[in-house]
Amino acid sequence: MVFIKGLDGVSRTYQIGPETTVAQLKQLIEQAEGIPDDEQRLLLAGHQLADDDQGIDADATIHLSLSLLGGGKKRKKKVYTTPKKIKHKKKKVKLAVLKFYKVDGSGSVVRQRKECQSASCGGGVFMAAHENRYYCGRCHSTLVVEEPAGGASGGGAKGGKKGKK
Repeated sequence: MVFIKGLDGVSRTYQIGPETTVAQLKQLIEQAEGIPDDEQRLLLAGHQLADDDQGIDADATIHLSLSLLGGGKKRKKKVYTTPKKIKHKKKKVKLAVLKFYKVDGSGSVVRQRKECQSASCGGGVFMAAHENRYYCGRCHSTLVVEEPAGGASGGGAKGGKKGKK
């Protein structure tokens, strides 16, 4: 007696002798379930059984599946022409709060950076100092610093002259 686990997941029992071949077992399955024997694929312990195999163990569970044509074409491994982009790593600065405050000669604490004046931020939220503006990273407000009406800097970028030489 062997157990055949069918396509629907239900196990059925078949009475076979020790000298019964797999081809004869497939004929029994075809008569019972109506699946043609050339489309049946029987698996025992992860290995496919050939039609001329004999000596199937008693009380063995054999899985029935359909033999499918073909299979997907094996794809080549993709070769990248440029290296992967390196992700930005945040720099850890020890005691970074020391650059926001300074103690003067009389012992009083002086703020080094401009604080945000928005009501949602409150005290202790400092603004980032850019070339011509201050920016709050918390409430996204920007204060533009206007130059005096004499044109002190020359109106260029940080690096000096722009354009080609």
